[in-house]
Amino acid sequence: MAQGFDTVLRGGCVIDPAQSINGINDVAIKDGRIAAIGKELDTSGAEVINVAGSIVTPGLVDIHVHAYGMLGFAWPDRVGITQGVTTFVEPGGPGVISYPEYRALTRGALITNLYCGAYISPTGISGIEVVDGDIRELVDIPIAEWIDLVEANRDDIRYLKVGAFSNYGAGVVKLGKGMADILGLPLYIHIGDFMKSYKTTTTPTAFNMAEKGDMVTHIYHSNPGSILEDDGRVRPEVYAAEKRGVLFDIGYGAYNFSFVTAEKALPQGIVPHIISSDLQQVNVTGPCYSLANVMSIFLKLGLTPEQIIERVTINAARSVGLEDRHGTLHVGRAADITVLKIEEGDFEFADTQGNKRKGNQRFMPTMVFKDGRRHPIDMEIAQEYNNWCMDVATDHIPEAAMRLSPIQKDFIGALARAIDDVRWEAKEFNTVYVSMPTAIELHRRFQATQRAVGLPLKDALLALMACMFDSPFTYQSGVVIARQPREFIMERLAAVANGHAQAAA
Repeated sequence: MAQGFDTVLRGGCVIDPAQSINGINDVAIKDGRIAAIGKELDTSGAEVINVAGSIVTPGLVDIHVHAYGMLGFAWPDRVGITQGVTTFVEPGGPGVISYPEYRALTRGALITNLYCGAYISPTGISGIEVVDGDIRELVDIPIAEWIDLVEANRDDIRYLKVGAFSNYGAGVVKLGKGMADILGLPLYIHIGDFMKSYKTTTTPTAFNMAEKGDMVTHIYHSNPGSILEDDGRVRPEVYAAEKRGVLFDIGYGAYNFSFVTAEKALPQGIVPHIISSDLQQVNVTGPCYSLANVMSIFLKLGLTPEQIIERVTINAARSVGLEDRHGTLHVGRAADITVLKIEEGDFEFADTQGNKRKGNQRFMPTMVFKDGRRHPIDMEIAQEYNNWCMDVATDHIPEAAMRLSPIQKDFIGALARAIDDVRWEAKEFNTVYVSMPTAIELHRRFQATQRAVGLPLKDALLALMACMFDSPFTYQSGVVIARQPREFIMERLAAVANGHAQAAA
């Protein structure tokens, strides 16, 4: 009897580690869901797509992609669905006070499933001071506000992120662990990317403190505080943490993946449980490029295709508590499917330290389905300048600002008046040094003005971004203002509110 499938992917090698499937099978889709997996399925009335010679996997899951904020992209789908990734997690863009803005700007705006990993700093990742561990930039930790936020958004917030580095020893990561326990979230610990070497290495403390289900990212970085002792041996705390059930994530990033560390750690038994990209503005044009490229690096390092696929499907989904909806082709689940080729050739892969390795195989996504609908693959569009370079339109008012509604222009005028007595120092556009108390004050005045004007939060945020960017970047309101020269901001807000065609840079 005909099954009446909508689409059948015929003859591919289906690899679904969650179901221990690894072999030639058909995959059937009906009403946006996985309808069947098996050999020679009845295709009567269905669209049949020949995928022989390809690998068919659950939609790829990347738990570390900067889709929002100062490291994010104008069009995050370009590093998601367009590159074969059907689900990703934003790793720390929003904090407790900026989360409503993050949600307003991103909810319903993407094809790729987007979840949140909140950062312990109140605005989220917002500047070098926070990344570099200045405890003063944490400002305070409003526990009651955190509890209310997570309880109201538990389906979205999947972990709490903290940087395991500080001028104050291991105090910050201990604060993070305490908050994660209070909130009932896994702790996601960033151990790489030190901008300088501190007197006390906090990496051992981070591993000793982490518990089952917590995650350590940037496991193969080579900056101060790596997983290796000076003699190249893996720190004993790393083995002990893995034994307790702590998960290790790659988080390739811009500064945090080293072939040298990986090639020393792998033979000593330290194999990542999760492979993630840490895609962000500064690495999408290289050396990271895509999750598929990071997966390819692990072919070079000796993992099998099945091991790699496990780490970007069910392991990744399970690590953030999403195994009930993502990471497998189980019948009845949403038909999120990635089709890959393993290409043969002469390829060169780079780490974030400038080291290069030759390889003869790489993963290449060729098809992707989200809820049963096929979407185009384009591995290069993410690298377009206007997708990743957050240039401020200093010499012209962006076209989007010209299209603001009257109430949005009223809001911009009211915002200029509301922040007129706030002083901040930004000597260049998109300065990396932000005063967190000032950013928070600007954030509070932005939201107070938005409420007073009666403009929906999303519309208010879009109006602010339209004053500065030609591309639709997302950002924390107080941070994006504080990162620009004050004179420019005040002149630009006034110009947009008054409908002027030009403003002084």
